[in-house]
Order: sequence, then structure tokens, then C-alpha cells
Amino acid sequence: MVKVFSHSVGCLFVLLTISFALQKLLRSVEALQEVLQLPATLRACPPLQTALAVDAAFREGNHARLFRLLRTLPFLQSCAVQGHIGSARRKALARLSRALSTPKGQTLPLDFIVHLLALDGLHEAQDLCRAHGLTLDKDRVIFLRGRYSEEGLPPPGTCHLLVGSKLQGHTLEEVVMAEEDREIHRPGSPA
Repeated sequence: MVKVFSHSVGCLFVLLTISFALQKLLRSVEALQEVLQLPATLRACPPLQTALAVDAAFREGNHARLFRLLRTLPFLQSCAVQGHIGSARRKALARLSRALSTPKGQTLPLDFIVHLLALDGLHEAQDLCRAHGLTLDKDRVIFLRGRYSEEGLPPPGTCHLLVGSKLQGHTLEEVVMAEEDREIHRPGSPA
């Protein structure tokens, strides 16, 4: 029982540390250095490995990998990164604009933008594109040279897909306790 409790407390500590550190990690090399100085057993913890992968994808500008990883995060870690999602979407859209903008304009289906940026639907994709000066034509976004703009903060998204949906009809307390139970009773751990 002591071993399970100790493991549970250790994992809970790591989860809380990750939740707070993820916010710093997404912008701070010092926070990354602190995490890398943790004992090897903690660094090997799967939630920490995932957090480091999210951080690497964010720092490297690998937006496809970033949003793929964000889809897999549990609820608490999703909450920790929610404040950075708008910025990550803006950077991804800026990169697409730089790559695809031509005088005549190249197009992408809005469905692709929805999937790539883990948006909550076509309406949110349209709002995001309009907020950045991009032209829309039915269900496509047109990347015209010189049209992309960034004014003010990134538009707030609902983040239902990346955060809210992970509650799956449960209360916040139920989700937190379930995530802790999964850490305690995972296969191969002492009962």
C-alpha cells in the first residue's frame, strides 16, 4: 500500500508539475532545463515524456505534430496548455500563409484547416481566417500575398475538441479522480 501511495503521490506531483510547467515550457528554456534535471525515474514518467514532446513540437514550429499531441492529452494537461492554443494556431496559420501565398492565390479546404489546427468546426475556421485577413470562398480559404495580418490577440477559440470534450459528461472532480486512479491502477503496478 505504501508503494502504491508513494507512486500515486509521485505521479500526482509530476502531473501537477507538468500542468504548471507546461505553461512555462511552451516559452521557457529555463523551465525545460529544470525538468531535464529531475531524477531519471521521473523523467521516464509517460506524462512528462508527453509534455516534453508537446514542448518540442511547439518550439520547433511543428504544428501538425503539436495539434496531434494536444488531441491525446488528458483533461488536466489540456487545461494547462489551453492558454497557448490560440498562439499556436496563429503561428500555424502564418506559416501556411507564407508557404502558400501567391499573387493569384492558392487555396486550401477549410476542412483541412479545421483538422490541422484542431478547431471545433467550419465556423471557427472561418472566424480565424477572417481575423487574419484571409479571403474565404465557400468552403475554401484563399492565401493571397500580402493579405495575412495579425492585429491584437489571437481570436479566442472554444477549444471544445482539445479540452472540453475530454470531460465526456463527467464533472471536473470525477475526471481528476479518474486520472489519478488510472495512475494508481495501471497495468503492471502493484495493487
